Amino acid sequence: MRKERLHFYLSELGVDAAALEDASFRSQTTMEGFDERFGKSAIKSYRAYVDPKPSRLEAVASEVVDIAANRFARQIDFLAKRHRSQAAEWVRHIDESQDRRTFPLILVLDNLRSAANVGSIYRSAEACGCLEIVTTGITPHPNGNGSEKLAKSALGAEQILPTKHFATVRQAMEYLKKYRPNVMLVGMETTERSKLYNVIKYPGREAASSDKLIVENDCMSSPGVALFLGNEVSGVDTDIMPLLDEVVEIPMFGLKNSLNVAACAPVVMYEILRQWKVSSSSSKSSEGLD
Repeated sequence: MRKERLHFYLSELGVDAAALEDASFRSQTTMEGFDERFGKSAIKSYRAYVDPKPSRLEAVASEVVDIAANRFARQIDFLAKRHRSQAAEWVRHIDESQDRRTFPLILVLDNLRSAANVGSIYRSAEACGCLEIVTTGITPHPNGNGSEKLAKSALGAEQILPTKHFATVRQAMEYLKKYRPNVMLVGMETTERSKLYNVIKYPGREAASSDKLIVENDCMSSPGVALFLGNEVSGVDTDIMPLLDEVVEIPMFGLKNSLNVAACAPVVMYEILRQWKVSSSSSKSSEGLD
């Protein structure tokens, strides 16, 4: 009964249950190893369900068969797919060890509350070659409040990107004026004065196209962009809005007023890179962003 229900749910997911059963049998009775169609983890998961260890027999007896069979079938399907993806030479899963490129692009995270959002933004910012991230107020940041939760979604990006934290966004602006004097201050917010993010001309193309961004004594004199992202509920601080050079927004076609802050950040960052005609020097792509 247990095996039949597992095979039923596997078939529903498109998994060849008979072939998997045969692979499990051969992995135990021959020297062939684990069938490459499924991989070690999927086969071991199948075996754990069909032939549970004595220590699990009592727990198995109290399980609802259909619920357990469905859960194991989904797990086996995932493990087999993960195995095939990792085995595929044309799929890239490992970070490249080459030197990191940086551009005159800075993110200012003003009083964001979600460590998961901040971690996701760190990962996007690192992928876009941001020079640094500036955090303010209650925003979770590396080596500070919420750092452990942040790391779960940043996946190491928080250890790569330089970060500075300030108590207030005004302190962050003073830092930018002193050490990044020629960057355009751009807020990402839905207001009456907001312009579409893709109609603004973002300065910094010349510096972005150079081999290496020049920062001397922590000062970057080249033009660039500092993007301000505000709290998930209240947005960018209204007190500093008049001090920004531009305020941009992403067009919305549904009922919601805006995207999640972690979703909108890469949209605008990649638009800036597109305008700067940044191209990859790695094998990831041989063409610029058009």
